[in-house]
Formats: sequence, structure tokens, C-alpha cells
Amino acid sequence: MDENLGHSSLDFLKNLEKYTLESKLLACQKYSSRIMACSMVDMSKACQENVMPWELEAFATYSIVYNSEDAIEKLDYKTFTYIIGLIRNYWHSALIQAEKRGEYADDFIMISVLQQFPVQGSFLQKLFRYHYFFTFQNDKLDMRQVFSDKIGVDYEQLEEFASIIFLCFSKECREIYPGVDFIKIITKILENKDILSSLSIEIEEYRSRVFSLNGENIIDQYYGLKIQYQYPIILGQGCKYIPSPYLVINAVTESMLNRITYGDNKIRRAIGKEVIENYLYDIVRQLDAVSWISQEIEYQNGRDKLMTPDVIAAEGDAVIFYDTKSSAPSLKLRKFDVNTKEKTIKIYAENVIQIYKQIKNYLQGLFQLDREYSKDNIFGIVVVLEDAALPREKIYEKAYSILQETITLSEEDKNYISSHIKILPLRDIEVMILQNTSLLPDLKAQANTADRWCDVTFGTVSTDNGLISSYAEYEQDIKSRISNRIVCYLYS
Repeated sequence: MDENLGHSSLDFLKNLEKYTLESKLLACQKYSSRIMACSMVDMSKACQENVMPWELEAFATYSIVYNSEDAIEKLDYKTFTYIIGLIRNYWHSALIQAEKRGEYADDFIMISVLQQFPVQGSFLQKLFRYHYFFTFQNDKLDMRQVFSDKIGVDYEQLEEFASIIFLCFSKECREIYPGVDFIKIITKILENKDILSSLSIEIEEYRSRVFSLNGENIIDQYYGLKIQYQYPIILGQGCKYIPSPYLVINAVTESMLNRITYGDNKIRRAIGKEVIENYLYDIVRQLDAVSWISQEIEYQNGRDKLMTPDVIAAEGDAVIFYDTKSSAPSLKLRKFDVNTKEKTIKIYAENVIQIYKQIKNYLQGLFQLDREYSKDNIFGIVVVLEDAALPREKIYEKAYSILQETITLSEEDKNYISSHIKILPLRDIEVMILQNTSLLPDLKAQANTADRWCDVTFGTVSTDNGLISSYAEYEQDIKSRISNRIVCYLYS
């Protein structure tokens, strides 16, 4: 017999006040460690343990929100699993309304991607990206100096710290190296006051930030941004808690980018123009499959000076136009704000139009590449730093609508846009390119399969082609630095 376990009340969370903060956060830490492999959060382990990362993150947040200094009861395993089950089966009112509108799938995919994707994938790939970002230097921007000025510590220290914390808390890692004194390593590394001050937060300050972001509404806190993404170390009554140890990686990568650009649109634009564009060019040019590549090219259209997409890379008789966008999804999307969704759909649609116009300009001879490419062999990718995972069909429809205000679009034109121009998060580009795998075969396969034109996920990961050189070098370098640091901690 099927049993519907869904419910629409979060009143059960108030029961967390009965339990000591230590017992709640240690339970969270214990199960977080169980789902951590040596290099990533392992979703197969999460299924085996019957607990998902986002459930642990919500549990930790509410454990602090509903904290009482008078609590004396210790949380036991039965209660922990019961509360996790209730967190899992909560059905948000916005999803109920979306179901009535026939938009449940769209909203569910959007919130699931925003909630779950940030902790997935190899942490080395994520560290590689942000090592490039935060150590980037050219004649226009010195990210090393920017980072040091804003955070007060060199980035290399943070990436080493995050890697070691991840490994030390990983249950799999401890099983592989049973003779290593991981407690000693953790104790030693947490003595670094500069790192601790940049990644830790007091209990009361944590609560204050939760309410500042989401108000007193516990429902908004459910899908809202979790403070431990920025500050994974929780300080309370002489103790240091790390309830979700895997979040140290997020804290020193995308969350650190948000911290150094918060309220500073000038530096955000500079990072988008100088850092992200150069990063994409540098990794794409190392692909074995690439036969010709160029950064943006200036060209004339009448009296107007225009620029091509940020990166143009050819592979034989086909070419890909990449255009980078440094914006990230608004936090209002986590509250299912309709106006924000519509605004984001329009922004994405305008990005698609921008590449479509560039393709048309090329076909009209306004600029040249290394050779001539037929329309069917030209693909465009809008590369977003983080994807809002909004329905692609609505984005394409909005693009058609905007274009039709000034030109006539044929059905063939619409089909070309949908089949040849994609919106991909940078992580989907990286997971293939860092492993020396071309996106072109997947682009062609999707273009030839109409029912895949609006897919949100993309790419086929392969380990058959090795790694691009800069990623292979970084992997060896970070592993060497981590090993040396661990040896120092063990024998000091």
C-alpha cells in the first residue's frame, strides 16, 4: 500500500529546543562524515545512509535557530532520523501552488538545483577554478591583492585548510588510513587564528544572519541560503563545531567570491571581464580536440564597433561561440518569487539573443574566423557562473518574443536557436573540459534530438582522455602541499 508521507507544517522543528546544541550538531557532523568520500560528497553513500546533504544543512540551521541554553536532553539516533524524515517530507506551500498552476516540475527542478547542486562534484575541480580566480593577476586586476585586502589571508592557506578538513572528516578517508591521527591534524589546523576568523561564526551571530536573510519566517529559512556555506565553523561555549564538514569547500570557493564582491559591483564586473573570460579561454585552449581558438575579436557593423563572444573555439569543421556571464541567481528565487523568475528568464533570453545575433553577424560576413563554417556547424553556449535552472522552453519562448518585436522569425529560425544555443553553468563545462573531453559531440547529439533541446543537464563525463595540463599540474601541486602540511601537523 502506498503511503503519502508529505506534510505542510514545520511546527515539529520547535521540538529541537529540547536537545542540547552539542548533541544536535555532533549528530549532523557524524552523518555528514558518512556521506563524504575522499574527493566529493558521495550521493550513493547518501542513499545508503538515507540522509541527503541538504537535509543535514537544514537540520543544522534549525538546530541553531531553535537552540535553548536550558536544554539538557541529548538527541538520540531515533529522534534524529525522525526529524530528518520530517524535513525531507515537508511540502512547501509554493510547490502546492505550482502544482495547481501545472508548473510543479519547473519549480521543483529549480529549487532542487539551487539547493543540491552546490555540494556535488569533485572538490578538486572546484578548488582549481577558484585558485585561478583568486590568484589571477594581469595589468588590470590583481586578485591576490584584492583577496588579501578583503579576507585578510592568502588564498592558498584557505584551499589547503579546506582540503585537509574535508579529508580528515571523511569516513572513507579514515577507513583507508586507519593509522593516521586525524584528531591531532584537526586540532593543529584549527589553531590558525587567521583562518578561523575568516571561516567561523558565533552562535548568536549565526542566528542574527539567518533572520537577516530570511526574516522570522521559518518557511523561508527552509530553502534559504544556509549560513554555514560561508561560515562552516560554528563557535559556541568554548567549542568549535563543524556540522557539515564538506561545506568548507563551498566556503572557500563560490561563497568566498560572493563575500569579496558583496556590495562592490565594480570588482564583480572586473572579475567577470578579466578573470572568468581568461579562465574559460585558458581551459578550452588546452583541449586536444580544439583546432583553432580566439578570444573576443573587435569588428565593425556600419559605424558601430562590436565585439565577438568571449571565446570562439573550433574543432575541425565545427565551431563553438562561448559567452560568459558572471551573475548568480537571486536569493529571491529560493522564495519562489514570481517577478524574480520572470526577470531571470528575460535575462537568460537576452543572453541567448546576444549569441544568436553574433552568429548572424558572422554568417553575414561582418567578421572572419580561421575558415568558413556552415550555420549548422556553429553552436553557441551562454556560460553562467551559477545556473538558476529555469525552464529552457520558457527562456527560448521569451527570446522569440523579444526578437519578434523587431524582426520576423521563421519556424526554422526558432528551431535553430533552440537546438544550437545552450545555457550551461560553468561547472558543466569544467566537468568535461578539465578531463580533456569535448562538448561538441553532445552539442551535436542534442541538436539532432528535438526532445532534448530544453534539457537542463548536459554532458557526458569521460575519464578516457586524461586531464588538461593545467588541471593535472594543479592536482599534483595541491596534493603535494596537503601532504606536506599533514606531515608537519603529525610530527610537530
